[in-house]
Parts: sequence; C-alpha cells; structure tokens
Amino acid sequence: MDAFFSHITALEILRRWDSGRLLRSATFVPDELIPKRMPSVAEVERITANVRQLAGATLPLHMIVSSDAGRHRSKLAVAHIALKRYPENSHVRLTPNVACASPELVALQMTEYATETELLMLVDELCGYYGIQPIAKSGLVKREEPLTSVSRISSFLDELGPVRGTRKLRRVLQHARDRSGSPQESRTCHRFELDMRHGGYDIKVVGLNDPVAVERAGAILGEAAQRIRKPDIILLAPDHAGDAPTPFKAVAVDYQGAYHRDEQQESKDINRRNELLARDIKDYEIAKEHYDDIAYLDWLARCIRHDLGLPEPVLTEQESRLWAERKAGLNARLARADGLHWTNRDPPLVMSGARDFDGETVGAGTLSPAVAQ
Repeated sequence: MDAFFSHITALEILRRWDSGRLLRSATFVPDELIPKRMPSVAEVERITANVRQLAGATLPLHMIVSSDAGRHRSKLAVAHIALKRYPENSHVRLTPNVACASPELVALQMTEYATETELLMLVDELCGYYGIQPIAKSGLVKREEPLTSVSRISSFLDELGPVRGTRKLRRVLQHARDRSGSPQESRTCHRFELDMRHGGYDIKVVGLNDPVAVERAGAILGEAAQRIRKPDIILLAPDHAGDAPTPFKAVAVDYQGAYHRDEQQESKDINRRNELLARDIKDYEIAKEHYDDIAYLDWLARCIRHDLGLPEPVLTEQESRLWAERKAGLNARLARADGLHWTNRDPPLVMSGARDFDGETVGAGTLSPAVAQ
C-alpha cells in the first residue's frame, strides 16, 4: 500500500459531500499491507495527483506507518505509528493502493488532538446529518444518512480493546448524540442536557430529529391525514408529570436559521407548531441571538421544566454563582469547538478553512453544487 491516511486528513476526506459512497468500500487492511515508511516528496505529489479526495486537504498530510523507523521529518506529511491490530471495516479504500481511516477510527485518532468538548462535537458530526465544509456557502454539507453512530463507535472500541484514547472517547460517547442536524443543534442539546456540574441545565433530551407522526393541519381541506415532523430536539416529560400545571407529553426545541424568517416559511412553521401542539408537544424556537444569551436560556429552561412538570433546582447564592460560571464556561467551550481548531496540544492543530489558518493545502477543493449550500 502506498499510503494510509489518518487523523485530520482522513477527517477532511470524510467531510466531502460524496464520502457516503466511500464507506461502501470500508475494508480491512492486513498488518503486512500498512506502509512501512512515509512516502517521499515525489511519492506524495504522485499520490495527491491521483487521489481526487485529497484536493484541498490541509498540509502536512497525516498518515499511518507500521514502525517508528519509517518516520522522517517532512513539510508534506506527518506519520503516526500503527496500532498492533485493527478491527474489520476500520479503513476506507480511496484507490487500490491508498486507504484512509473509517469514521470510527478517526474518532479515536482525534483524541490525540481534541479536547473532550471538541471530541464531543466531532462525534456528533460523524453521527449526524451534516459535515463541516468551510468552502460550502453555509459552512456545511448535508447528508441523507450519518457516516456512523454512537453504538457503532462503541462496538468498534469493544472490538479494538484498550489502546491510547479509548477511555477518553468512551467518556465522550456518554454524552454524544445520533442524528444531529447541525453543530448548533448539538450545542443546544448539550447545554440543555449536561448536568449542572458540567454547566448544563440537566434536562434529559430523548432524541434529535426523531420522527413524530402528527395530524396534518390541512387534512380538513382534503390533504393526507398524517405527516411526519422531526423536531430538532425533544425533551420528554417523566411519568409523574400528569399532575404538572401544564402537563405536556414533551417539549420540542428548534434552532431557527435565517431561512425560517421568510414569509412563506413562517406560514409553514406555524402549521408545524400547531400540529405538534395538537399531539401535546409544545414547540419552542430559538435563534442565534437567543442561544448566545445565557439569561434567555435560563428563562427558557425554567419554562421547559414547568411544561414538563420538573422541579426547579434549589440552590444557595454561592451554588448559583458557581453554576453561572460553569454555564458561561460550557457555552464558551462549545462555541470554540468549531471542528477546525484542535486545542488539546500546544501549539493547537488548525485546519484549512479556519480564519486564522496560514498554512498550505493540496490544490483547490470542489463541492457538488447540489449539496454545497
């Protein structure tokens, strides 16, 4: 094998609009086929010219070699030592002689560079309906299906056994979420769900973008009787909430982007809210200005607890002050975790597309017009 790409290079490949197709070639690379040494400058140039998925990749490229003896200093590549063994389907073939790490393996590899908050956001991305793509108009590409899931990453670690980074990744998996639709959905979810010790509101989230069957508002006009709604975030009332002042079965929270503010979309959103309300699901909406206002989220969390029949936390003045500091800290950490900066090591690792990136890349990347939105 000529090269086995890893870490941020594999991540950039997986973030492409067409990476779902690549996963159909997930495979197993026997130990004897893992490159014994880093490629030379001429070999790197040949590989990047022949592997289209490397267009726009951040330099130096990260790759795996089988032993420390195969590493050398290079401006074009950084080599990492291979694990003693890899589970099946931990590699993706780019060409017959070039492979990159699978989503599950990338999550483990990035424990080296990512803080736990950055790793949490990365796992949400790999398990979600989006990929961070700086050259796209919105900064994201949308996926029909996630690249992996929290359970698949967990099973991967079970099969792999204890190696460096597994304990850290397992801690993150306890809070990671499947089916997130955007980084902001993930941030909102974690701020609601994490416990107070971590700076969250300790309100259990039961699902992201889960389907809910509702009665269609236009059924009286002859439209189909039912449709499926998928709220960004659903918070469920506990069994005892029947005695709550406003006993909703659940609360939905939707993060609204700019497109929701056009007149036609606003009408659709009204239908959506009313259809959910008819199912005893109260739907709240927040925009960026609400998310960034901690006092506003404090108020919203109180409303949600009231709607679900959950008790308010009783805190001393000192405990309230400490919680406020932790909420601000969590908000700041989540905001910094943009998927392009990895700050677990000094100096931090900065990827192409970050505003402060001043390095070099492989050629110029392109996106499919259909998904680069």
